[in-house]
Amino acid sequence: MNPGTILLALAFLSGLSGTAVLGRSYLRDDDAYLSYVPKLTAGTAVLLVAALAHLTYQFISQDYTNAYVWENTASYLSLLYRVTGVYAANEGSVLLWAAIVAVVALVAGLSRGFPTRRGKLIHAFTVGLVTYFTAMLLLQSPFASVRTEFPNAPPGFVPTSGQGLNPLLVDPYMAIHPPVMFVSYALLTMPFAIGAAHFIALFRGDDGLFSAWIGSVTRWLRLSWLFLTAAVALGGLWSYTVLGWGGIWAWDPVETAILVPWLFLTATLHAVTNYRPGGRYRILAPAMTASVFALAVYTTSVVRSGVFRSIHSFADGGIGASFLVLMGITTLLGVVAPFAYWLLQNDDSDDADAAAGESGLAGWINRSNLLHLAVLLFGLLTFVSLWGLSFPVLRSAMTGLEVSVESRYYNLWSFPLVLAVLLLLGFYMDYERDGLRRSLISLGVFGLATVVGAAVAPSETWRLASVRPSDAFVYQLVGNASALSVLPPVAYAIFGTVKRTGSRIAATTSRDAKLKESGITLIHVGAALLVLSLPFMYLFAGQASVMATGVASGAVDTSQRDVGDSPYDVRVLGYEQNEFPNNPEPETYALSSSQVLTRGQSLNTSVQAVHGTVTAIREGPQATVMQLDNSQVWVGVAGNGSVGIETGQEVVARGQVMWEFVPTADAIVLAGPQTIGPADDPPESVVPTRVVANGVSLAVYDEDGIVVSGVAGQREYPQQGGLQVRDVLIDRGPLVDTYVIAGVSDGTASISVKRVPFVTLMRVSILALLVGMLLVLFFDPRHGVRTSASAGTNDRRATQQTSSDAGAVQEVSD
Repeated sequence: MNPGTILLALAFLSGLSGTAVLGRSYLRDDDAYLSYVPKLTAGTAVLLVAALAHLTYQFISQDYTNAYVWENTASYLSLLYRVTGVYAANEGSVLLWAAIVAVVALVAGLSRGFPTRRGKLIHAFTVGLVTYFTAMLLLQSPFASVRTEFPNAPPGFVPTSGQGLNPLLVDPYMAIHPPVMFVSYALLTMPFAIGAAHFIALFRGDDGLFSAWIGSVTRWLRLSWLFLTAAVALGGLWSYTVLGWGGIWAWDPVETAILVPWLFLTATLHAVTNYRPGGRYRILAPAMTASVFALAVYTTSVVRSGVFRSIHSFADGGIGASFLVLMGITTLLGVVAPFAYWLLQNDDSDDADAAAGESGLAGWINRSNLLHLAVLLFGLLTFVSLWGLSFPVLRSAMTGLEVSVESRYYNLWSFPLVLAVLLLLGFYMDYERDGLRRSLISLGVFGLATVVGAAVAPSETWRLASVRPSDAFVYQLVGNASALSVLPPVAYAIFGTVKRTGSRIAATTSRDAKLKESGITLIHVGAALLVLSLPFMYLFAGQASVMATGVASGAVDTSQRDVGDSPYDVRVLGYEQNEFPNNPEPETYALSSSQVLTRGQSLNTSVQAVHGTVTAIREGPQATVMQLDNSQVWVGVAGNGSVGIETGQEVVARGQVMWEFVPTADAIVLAGPQTIGPADDPPESVVPTRVVANGVSLAVYDEDGIVVSGVAGQREYPQQGGLQVRDVLIDRGPLVDTYVIAGVSDGTASISVKRVPFVTLMRVSILALLVGMLLVLFFDPRHGVRTSASAGTNDRRATQQTSSDAGAVQEVSD
């Protein structure tokens, strides 16, 4: 048993013990053995973090005794991408997820504790999830030896080089994106545990616990939303820079899988905002809180099922029964239990509370009901994406046929819902109880402008999609709509948000309240600008191409030439081809004589690269043999001519290793004239070419002069099935990005120059979302991170009260 497996086993035992103690304490309502729980939780977290660190070290040091390391890295990769290999496939991803969940459980336990019976149940759920993840890792371990991959290999066999990292992951954005995403998913475990424990308490006849934990729920959800937003943005920027098609979003299944929980998490935050103990959203808010994590597990499971052929599917080895069981458990606790409780209870206080007060139209139009509608619209948006993601899986399971959902399904169904959300946002921010008539008139004006805008298309370019006569009516209706329809809702949303923020900031003297309102404004304005940028980015992107011949021979025409129907000219300056690894150190791809002797019989008959200093040469009529490093390792070269190697020279050779092939040597490497050479200039047959980069050096001009210059082309990975990755050249302008793609083949370069508008606006909108949530997260006077610390004493006291004692939402520390 290797050290990594030992760490996982100890973490499982520690987590299982902690879960058992907490479960016993909850069921028996006593504190026996409870003092051990903080130590067990800390031990589980430390052991899992240590296991993750050990796996990371194996990647950095390229320990190919580990099959997972061998499958997901190679010696030519830089340190950053060796670390990226840790979470490049299922096993490492689950270990990363488990380690972060363990840290979340530890932080929650230390900061909040579990002084009440229901607090023990919440902590039991979080530690139980950690334990389950650890059990998954023991069943499908990232520390399995390479012997498992090569069951017929001799004992002690270790590969000398790795298979390499998926080329699409060799990018800084993808080095950051997965950890950020798993941090978000891990943070959702606390809201899940609180929501699930709340309904279990209700089923047991208690009053529930959500009102006492509303502060914690709000903070965990906001923090998760912050990281998930960053993860979605990083994934989109990766797509823009790596895939070479000049777009941010294509509704790929993996893209959709991360968007689904983001949409539902956004809806959940609005529901939690509308929650009142014993009144509004007393069922829906806890139910949605419990469901978000279950939805994240479901979408992760779906995209790892092997049904989809996604360019993003880096871990497509199948999810196994353990992930299906986890999906079932989280669905049962997070979805089925709340739904069952809603069916069994007869109290309609949610609806009564919402409708109480005035009668007529004024009685129905209030901020509470507007938030109801916002939650409903976000729920519908979630369903559109969820159904598009799930339908191919259901169809495949029922019929055995693989189908795909076109991107226009998502676009055309989502677009009217997004416009409705923006109009609702504008109305909510503009709403005044005493000025309802004026607010309704504003809504009517902007709504009518939206309908008119949808009917006015200055040109075909403005239409949202091309439609076919056989398309459904809704596709024809929305597809023929003009992109002008997005302008009135965006303007209304921004106008209403800024107006309300100004009045609320003027009405308060609290610095924290002002910063929170500023954060809310940034979030909503950022969302509106994001909606504005995305359709125009695609509809008004223009592309033209030009061919350049003779690039490989140096006979390329270097004069400035027009690029089709575009405002650009291109000048090709030259051609570049590079192979990697470039002059690598011999120890990165070849065994030393001492390593050969150490591995012994395990290398017999295998083909290996070796290196060393020649200390003796013997030439015979049929072969020349050379001793390496005064050892019992020799290199034999067939033939009676000189091989051009001298004594004292460091060499590398590749050939079949024969153990005890001759009586005077332990091992002899049977090389050929083409597979041996000096270490400072090794033969191509000895050093495997992992990457071949082809590109053209060029400059792009417009009427104002040079726009961008550099190298564009592609990288080919011959050892990984010849997979190619684009190297694009991008000038990030203030209004328009100039996006250059070049494909080089047979001495001819096909150069495409693309104008991509509104990308800067999209970047600004994402930044506004992130900064806005940071302000809300830290400075909310009720549930902010800063306020939770100072309220800790009162919050701990509040958790010891029953929810029936709580007349209002109580703030509690995490």
